Amino acid sequence: MKIDSLIARPSWIESNQQHVKKCNTIEVNEIEMGRISNFKSLPEVIALAEIPVRTYNPDEIKDSLSVVLNGIQDPGNIGTILRVCDWFGIRNIFCDHDCANIFNPKSVQASMGAIFRVNVFYLDLVDFIPRFTNSDFPCYGTFLEGENIYRMRLQSKGFIVMGNEGNGITAGIEQLVNHKITIPSFAHSLYSTESLNVGVATGIILSEFKRIEYINR
Repeated sequence: MKIDSLIARPSWIESNQQHVKKCNTIEVNEIEMGRISNFKSLPEVIALAEIPVRTYNPDEIKDSLSVVLNGIQDPGNIGTILRVCDWFGIRNIFCDHDCANIFNPKSVQASMGAIFRVNVFYLDLVDFIPRFTNSDFPCYGTFLEGENIYRMRLQSKGFIVMGNEGNGITAGIEQLVNHKITIPSFAHSLYSTESLNVGVATGIILSEFKRIEYINR
């Protein structure tokens, strides 16, 4: 992602001359920054960047693990998932057109910079997924009635589909899933939490995939 310019307060400019010299920098005061920023706590600097036009590399996809998002509508969840994917080395996320925009301010904030490092594509998942899936490249989908993820032989490449916060994975995408997986609850109470936040669930699932990958090295 190309940075066009920086909008910064005087204190930041003074202590970050190495960045100021490399990029067009606009100095603003506290009142002006308050008009620009969406945050209650005013930032010292804001970057103005071009929204990139990205194309995916089929060969890279075939040899890696990617996350697929089906109707994730909360911008904060999208941003959290970007952050989690960045941590676990997932380079590509594929979203359907019902997902929230990754450039929503809440998404950008929640990503904590991961938006600059993880590739995100919006496309028709029903058309896209079958182009890659086969016996060596499975499509995993998260379902409450899925197989216990801790008892499965997980592969180091494929798609992991995370569904909508309230309704889960749509029927059309469910038909493309090879393996239904779930994170089992270890709670002893009948009145425990019914489900996990999709960002939390993504982190747990990726952790297990990477654990298995690490063991098999």
